[in-house]
Amino acid sequence: GQHLDAGNLVGASIGFYTSGCGSFVAAGGFSSKKDLEPFSPQTVTRIASITKPMTAIAIMQLHDSGALDIDQPVQNYLADFPAPEERVTIRHLLSHTSGIPHYRSSLDAISLSSYDTLQQAVEEVYERGFVGAPGDQYTYSSFGYTVLGRVIEKVSGHTFSEYLRDEVWRPAGMAYTSLERTTVQDGKSRLYVKLFGEFLRSPRSDLSLIYPAGGVQSTAGDLLSFGAAVLNDSLVARPTLEAMADISASLSGTTGDDPYGLGWSVTEHPDFGTVLAHGGSQPGASAQFLILLEKEVVAVALSNAYGTKGSAIDLAYFMADLATKLESE
Repeated sequence: GQHLDAGNLVGASIGFYTSGCGSFVAAGGFSSKKDLEPFSPQTVTRIASITKPMTAIAIMQLHDSGALDIDQPVQNYLADFPAPEERVTIRHLLSHTSGIPHYRSSLDAISLSSYDTLQQAVEEVYERGFVGAPGDQYTYSSFGYTVLGRVIEKVSGHTFSEYLRDEVWRPAGMAYTSLERTTVQDGKSRLYVKLFGEFLRSPRSDLSLIYPAGGVQSTAGDLLSFGAAVLNDSLVARPTLEAMADISASLSGTTGDDPYGLGWSVTEHPDFGTVLAHGGSQPGASAQFLILLEKEVVAVALSNAYGTKGSAIDLAYFMADLATKLESE
Protein backbone atom coordinates (compact mmCIF):
# COMPACT_ATOMS: atom_id res chain seq x y z
CA GLY A 1 0.00 0.00 0.00
CA GLN A 2 2.80 2.46 0.71
CA HIS A 3 3.82 2.64 -2.95
CA LEU A 4 0.22 3.41 -3.93
CA ASP A 5 -0.23 5.90 -1.08
CA ALA A 6 2.98 7.71 -2.01
CA GLY A 7 1.69 8.17 -5.56
CA ASN A 8 4.42 5.91 -6.96
CA LEU A 9 1.96 3.72 -8.90
CA VAL A 10 -1.39 3.88 -10.72
CA GLY A 11 -2.16 0.18 -10.42
CA ALA A 12 -0.19 -2.97 -9.69
CA SER A 13 -0.41 -6.66 -8.96
CA ILE A 14 2.14 -8.49 -6.83
CA GLY A 15 2.54 -12.05 -5.67
CA PHE A 16 4.67 -14.98 -4.71
CA TYR A 17 4.72 -18.74 -5.13
CA THR A 18 6.39 -21.19 -2.77
CA SER A 19 6.69 -24.92 -3.24
CA GLY A 20 5.21 -25.40 0.25
CA CYS A 21 2.37 -22.86 0.34
CA GLY A 22 1.39 -22.35 -3.30
CA SER A 23 0.55 -18.92 -4.74
CA PHE A 24 -0.56 -15.62 -3.25
CA VAL A 25 -1.56 -12.60 -5.39
CA ALA A 26 -2.68 -9.12 -4.35
CA ALA A 27 -3.56 -6.04 -6.39
CA GLY A 28 -4.28 -2.39 -5.77
CA GLY A 29 -4.82 0.94 -7.42
CA PHE A 30 -6.50 1.39 -10.78
CA SER A 31 -6.36 -0.30 -14.16
CA SER A 32 -8.15 2.78 -15.54
CA LYS A 33 -7.62 6.07 -13.75
CA LYS A 34 -10.37 7.81 -15.70
CA ASP A 35 -13.06 5.16 -15.00
CA LEU A 36 -11.67 4.35 -11.52
CA GLU A 37 -11.62 0.71 -12.61
CA PRO A 38 -9.76 -1.21 -9.87
CA PHE A 39 -6.61 -3.15 -10.75
CA SER A 40 -7.43 -6.75 -9.78
CA PRO A 41 -5.32 -9.91 -9.54
CA GLN A 42 -6.86 -10.95 -12.90
CA THR A 43 -6.06 -7.66 -14.67
CA VAL A 44 -4.02 -8.35 -17.79
CA THR A 45 -1.12 -6.00 -18.38
CA ARG A 46 2.03 -5.69 -20.47
CA ILE A 47 4.97 -7.64 -19.04
CA ALA A 48 7.54 -6.15 -21.45
CA SER A 49 10.91 -7.96 -21.35
CA ILE A 50 9.73 -10.72 -19.01
CA THR A 51 8.77 -12.15 -22.42
CA LYS A 52 12.47 -12.89 -23.06
CA PRO A 53 12.80 -15.85 -20.63
CA MET A 54 9.73 -17.42 -22.28
CA THR A 55 11.35 -17.14 -25.71
CA ALA A 56 14.62 -18.49 -24.29
CA ILE A 57 12.80 -21.47 -22.72
CA ALA A 58 11.18 -22.21 -26.10
CA ILE A 59 14.58 -22.14 -27.83
CA MET A 60 16.05 -24.49 -25.19
CA GLN A 61 13.13 -26.90 -25.62
CA LEU A 62 13.90 -27.07 -29.33
CA HIS A 63 17.60 -27.49 -28.56
CA ASP A 64 16.88 -30.37 -26.17
CA SER A 65 14.61 -32.09 -28.71
CA GLY A 66 17.39 -31.90 -31.32
CA ALA A 67 15.44 -29.53 -33.58
CA LEU A 68 18.19 -26.94 -33.29
CA ASP A 69 21.63 -26.49 -31.74
CA ILE A 70 22.24 -23.20 -29.96
CA ASP A 71 25.91 -23.29 -30.93
CA GLN A 72 25.14 -23.40 -34.65
CA PRO A 73 25.03 -20.26 -36.82
CA VAL A 74 21.70 -18.46 -37.10
CA GLN A 75 21.76 -18.78 -40.91
CA ASN A 76 21.53 -22.57 -40.54
CA TYR A 77 17.92 -21.85 -39.56
CA LEU A 78 17.22 -18.46 -41.20
CA ALA A 79 18.70 -18.44 -44.70
CA ASP A 80 18.15 -14.68 -45.10
CA PHE A 81 19.99 -13.75 -41.89
CA PRO A 82 22.69 -11.24 -42.88
CA ALA A 83 25.97 -12.98 -42.15
CA PRO A 84 28.69 -10.76 -40.72
CA GLU A 85 32.26 -12.01 -41.22
CA GLU A 86 32.13 -14.01 -38.00
CA ARG A 87 29.39 -16.54 -37.24
CA VAL A 88 26.48 -15.36 -35.13
CA THR A 89 25.10 -18.34 -33.20
CA ILE A 90 21.78 -18.85 -31.43
CA ARG A 91 23.71 -18.67 -28.13
CA HIS A 92 24.97 -15.19 -29.07
CA LEU A 93 21.36 -14.05 -29.56
CA LEU A 94 20.25 -15.56 -26.23
CA SER A 95 23.08 -13.90 -24.29
CA HIS A 96 22.89 -10.48 -26.03
CA THR A 97 26.35 -10.88 -27.55
CA SER A 98 25.37 -11.14 -31.25
CA GLY A 99 26.29 -7.56 -32.16
CA ILE A 100 22.66 -6.78 -33.08
CA PRO A 101 21.88 -3.32 -31.64
CA HIS A 102 19.15 -2.24 -29.22
CA TYR A 103 16.93 0.84 -29.64
CA ARG A 104 18.70 3.94 -30.94
CA SER A 105 16.83 6.11 -28.42
CA SER A 106 13.88 6.03 -26.04
CA LEU A 107 11.77 7.37 -28.91
CA ASP A 108 12.95 4.51 -31.14
CA ALA A 109 11.53 2.14 -28.50
CA ILE A 110 8.01 3.34 -29.30
CA SER A 111 7.18 1.59 -32.55
CA LEU A 112 4.04 2.72 -34.36
CA SER A 113 4.41 0.29 -37.26
CA SER A 114 2.46 -2.92 -37.35
CA TYR A 115 4.15 -6.06 -38.68
CA ASP A 116 1.80 -8.81 -39.82
CA THR A 117 4.44 -11.52 -39.47
CA LEU A 118 7.69 -12.08 -37.63
CA GLN A 119 9.31 -12.45 -41.05
CA GLN A 120 8.45 -8.81 -41.77
CA ALA A 121 9.75 -7.87 -38.31
CA VAL A 122 13.12 -9.60 -38.76
CA GLU A 123 13.60 -7.93 -42.14
CA GLU A 124 13.30 -4.58 -40.31
CA VAL A 125 15.81 -5.83 -37.71
CA TYR A 126 18.28 -6.88 -40.44
CA GLU A 127 18.17 -3.33 -41.82
CA ARG A 128 19.67 -2.08 -38.56
CA GLY A 129 22.94 -3.90 -39.12
CA PHE A 130 25.44 -4.80 -36.39
CA VAL A 131 27.27 -2.73 -33.77
CA GLY A 132 30.05 -5.24 -33.13
CA ALA A 133 31.36 -8.70 -33.86
CA PRO A 134 29.60 -11.68 -32.22
CA GLY A 135 31.02 -12.64 -28.85
CA ASP A 136 32.93 -9.35 -28.49
CA GLN A 137 30.61 -7.43 -26.22
CA TYR A 138 27.30 -7.49 -24.34
CA THR A 139 24.72 -5.29 -26.04
CA TYR A 140 21.27 -5.87 -24.58
CA SER A 141 19.03 -6.19 -27.62
CA SER A 142 15.32 -6.77 -27.94
CA PHE A 143 15.84 -7.09 -31.70
CA GLY A 144 18.08 -10.12 -31.15
CA TYR A 145 15.12 -11.81 -29.47
CA THR A 146 12.86 -10.94 -32.43
CA VAL A 147 15.27 -13.04 -34.51
CA LEU A 148 15.02 -15.90 -31.96
CA GLY A 149 11.23 -15.81 -32.33
CA ARG A 150 11.58 -16.29 -36.08
CA VAL A 151 13.99 -19.20 -35.48
CA ILE A 152 11.29 -20.84 -33.31
CA GLU A 153 8.81 -20.49 -36.17
CA LYS A 154 11.14 -21.89 -38.83
CA VAL A 155 12.27 -24.85 -36.74
CA SER A 156 8.90 -25.77 -35.20
CA GLY A 157 6.67 -25.09 -38.21
CA HIS A 158 4.28 -23.11 -35.97
CA THR A 159 3.78 -19.40 -35.45
CA PHE A 160 5.58 -17.96 -32.45
CA SER A 161 2.33 -17.47 -30.52
CA GLU A 162 1.11 -21.02 -31.32
CA TYR A 163 4.39 -22.49 -30.13
CA LEU A 164 4.42 -20.54 -26.87
CA ARG A 165 0.74 -21.31 -26.27
CA ASP A 166 1.20 -25.07 -26.78
CA GLU A 167 4.65 -25.60 -25.25
CA VAL A 168 5.00 -22.91 -22.57
CA TRP A 169 1.78 -21.16 -21.54
CA ARG A 170 -0.69 -24.09 -21.52
CA PRO A 171 1.69 -26.61 -19.92
CA ALA A 172 2.40 -24.04 -17.19
CA GLY A 173 -1.33 -23.35 -16.66
CA MET A 174 -1.15 -19.73 -17.86
CA ALA A 175 -4.76 -19.01 -18.84
CA TYR A 176 -4.53 -15.22 -19.25
CA THR A 177 -1.31 -14.98 -21.25
CA SER A 178 -1.09 -14.07 -24.95
CA LEU A 179 0.60 -11.81 -27.45
CA GLU A 180 -0.73 -8.27 -27.34
CA ARG A 181 -2.81 -7.86 -30.50
CA THR A 182 -4.66 -4.76 -29.26
CA THR A 183 -4.03 -2.32 -26.44
CA VAL A 184 -7.71 -2.07 -25.48
CA GLN A 185 -9.62 -5.17 -24.44
CA ASP A 186 -11.89 -6.31 -21.61
CA GLY A 187 -10.01 -7.10 -18.42
CA LYS A 188 -6.87 -5.34 -19.61
CA SER A 189 -5.23 -2.37 -17.96
CA ARG A 190 -4.86 1.00 -19.65
CA LEU A 191 -1.27 2.07 -20.25
CA TYR A 192 0.37 4.95 -18.36
CA VAL A 193 3.67 6.81 -18.35
CA LYS A 194 5.05 8.63 -15.31
CA LEU A 195 6.40 12.02 -16.35
CA PHE A 196 7.55 14.71 -13.90
CA GLY A 197 5.62 13.01 -11.10
CA GLU A 198 2.36 12.86 -13.07
CA PHE A 199 0.71 9.79 -14.61
CA LEU A 200 -0.31 10.36 -18.22
CA ARG A 201 -2.02 8.00 -20.66
CA SER A 202 0.73 6.37 -22.67
CA PRO A 203 1.10 7.12 -26.38
CA ARG A 204 0.03 4.19 -28.53
CA SER A 205 2.83 1.79 -29.27
CA ASP A 206 2.80 -1.35 -31.38
CA LEU A 207 4.72 -4.37 -30.06
CA SER A 208 4.69 -6.51 -33.23
CA LEU A 209 8.32 -5.62 -34.05
CA ILE A 210 9.44 -7.13 -30.74
CA TYR A 211 6.80 -9.77 -29.95
CA PRO A 212 9.40 -12.39 -28.82
CA ALA A 213 11.29 -9.76 -26.80
CA GLY A 214 8.52 -7.80 -25.14
CA GLY A 215 5.13 -8.41 -26.73
CA VAL A 216 3.42 -10.67 -24.21
CA GLN A 217 0.59 -9.62 -21.89
CA SER A 218 -0.16 -11.57 -18.72
CA THR A 219 -1.15 -11.47 -15.05
CA ALA A 220 0.81 -11.80 -11.83
CA GLY A 221 -0.79 -15.20 -11.20
CA ASP A 222 0.18 -16.49 -14.64
CA LEU A 223 3.79 -15.37 -14.15
CA LEU A 224 3.88 -17.22 -10.82
CA SER A 225 2.63 -20.30 -12.69
CA PHE A 226 5.40 -19.81 -15.25
CA GLY A 227 8.02 -19.62 -12.51
CA ALA A 228 6.58 -22.66 -10.75
CA ALA A 229 6.73 -24.65 -14.01
CA VAL A 230 10.39 -23.65 -14.39
CA LEU A 231 11.13 -24.76 -10.80
CA ASN A 232 9.21 -28.02 -11.26
CA ASP A 233 11.26 -28.81 -14.40
CA SER A 234 8.06 -29.16 -16.41
CA LEU A 235 9.19 -26.79 -19.21
CA VAL A 236 12.88 -27.70 -19.45
CA ALA A 237 14.95 -30.34 -17.66
CA ARG A 238 17.05 -29.19 -14.70
CA PRO A 239 20.42 -29.53 -16.51
CA THR A 240 19.01 -27.23 -19.23
CA LEU A 241 17.92 -24.67 -16.65
CA GLU A 242 21.39 -24.85 -15.12
CA ALA A 243 22.89 -24.20 -18.57
CA MET A 244 20.62 -21.14 -18.90
CA ALA A 245 21.84 -19.95 -15.48
CA ASP A 246 25.51 -20.46 -16.31
CA ILE A 247 27.14 -17.02 -16.25
CA SER A 248 30.77 -18.14 -16.41
CA ALA A 249 31.09 -16.67 -19.92
CA SER A 250 28.81 -13.65 -19.33
CA LEU A 251 30.04 -10.36 -20.78
CA SER A 252 27.36 -8.17 -19.19
CA GLY A 253 29.50 -7.17 -16.21
CA THR A 254 31.59 -4.95 -18.46
CA THR A 255 28.54 -2.69 -18.99
CA GLY A 256 27.66 -2.64 -15.29
CA ASP A 257 24.65 -4.93 -15.78
CA ASP A 258 23.93 -8.01 -13.67
CA PRO A 259 25.48 -11.19 -15.08
CA TYR A 260 23.21 -12.42 -17.89
CA GLY A 261 22.88 -16.09 -18.79
CA LEU A 262 20.53 -17.36 -21.52
CA GLY A 263 17.31 -15.40 -21.08
CA TRP A 264 17.77 -14.00 -17.60
CA SER A 265 20.15 -12.28 -15.29
CA VAL A 266 21.63 -14.48 -12.58
CA THR A 267 22.78 -13.10 -9.24
CA GLU A 268 23.79 -14.47 -5.86
CA HIS A 269 21.73 -12.86 -3.09
CA PRO A 270 22.97 -12.93 0.54
CA ASP A 271 19.60 -14.20 1.85
CA PHE A 272 18.02 -15.85 -1.20
CA GLY A 273 20.92 -17.66 -2.88
CA THR A 274 20.79 -17.93 -6.68
CA VAL A 275 18.19 -15.61 -8.21
CA LEU A 276 17.08 -15.81 -11.85
CA ALA A 277 15.55 -12.44 -12.68
CA HIS A 278 14.15 -10.37 -15.50
CA GLY A 279 12.80 -6.85 -15.43
CA GLY A 280 10.58 -5.19 -17.97
CA SER A 281 9.98 -1.61 -18.98
CA GLN A 282 7.95 -0.13 -21.85
CA PRO A 283 5.05 2.30 -22.33
CA GLY A 284 2.39 1.17 -19.86
CA ALA A 285 4.59 -1.28 -17.99
CA SER A 286 7.23 -1.64 -15.30
CA ALA A 287 7.73 -5.19 -14.12
CA GLN A 288 10.04 -7.45 -12.14
CA PHE A 289 10.13 -11.26 -12.04
CA LEU A 290 12.29 -13.40 -9.73
CA ILE A 291 12.95 -17.12 -9.33
CA LEU A 292 14.84 -18.08 -6.17
CA LEU A 293 16.33 -21.40 -7.27
CA GLU A 294 17.43 -22.87 -3.95
CA LYS A 295 14.49 -21.47 -1.95
CA GLU A 296 11.98 -22.66 -4.60
CA VAL A 297 10.23 -19.31 -4.52
CA VAL A 298 8.86 -17.14 -7.34
CA ALA A 299 8.03 -13.44 -6.88
CA VAL A 300 6.54 -10.90 -9.24
CA ALA A 301 5.39 -7.29 -9.43
CA LEU A 302 3.54 -5.77 -12.40
CA SER A 303 2.79 -2.05 -12.70
CA ASN A 304 0.76 -0.42 -15.47
CA ALA A 305 3.01 2.63 -15.71
CA TYR A 306 6.34 3.21 -17.39
CA GLY A 307 8.76 5.00 -15.04
CA THR A 308 7.83 3.00 -11.92
CA LYS A 309 10.52 0.32 -12.23
CA GLY A 310 12.03 1.13 -8.81
CA SER A 311 8.69 0.34 -7.17
CA ALA A 312 8.33 -2.89 -9.16
CA ILE A 313 11.79 -4.07 -8.09
CA ASP A 314 11.16 -3.15 -4.43
CA LEU A 315 7.81 -4.93 -4.41
CA ALA A 316 9.12 -8.09 -6.08
CA TYR A 317 11.95 -8.39 -3.55
CA PHE A 318 9.52 -7.63 -0.71
CA MET A 319 7.35 -10.52 -1.93
CA ALA A 320 10.40 -12.81 -2.19
CA ASP A 321 11.37 -11.89 1.37
CA LEU A 322 7.85 -12.55 2.65
CA ALA A 323 7.74 -15.92 0.89
CA THR A 324 11.10 -17.12 2.23
CA LYS A 325 10.08 -16.14 5.77
CA LEU A 326 6.77 -18.05 5.41
CA GLU A 327 8.63 -21.11 4.09
CA SER A 328 11.08 -21.12 6.98
CA GLU A 329 8.38 -20.93 9.69
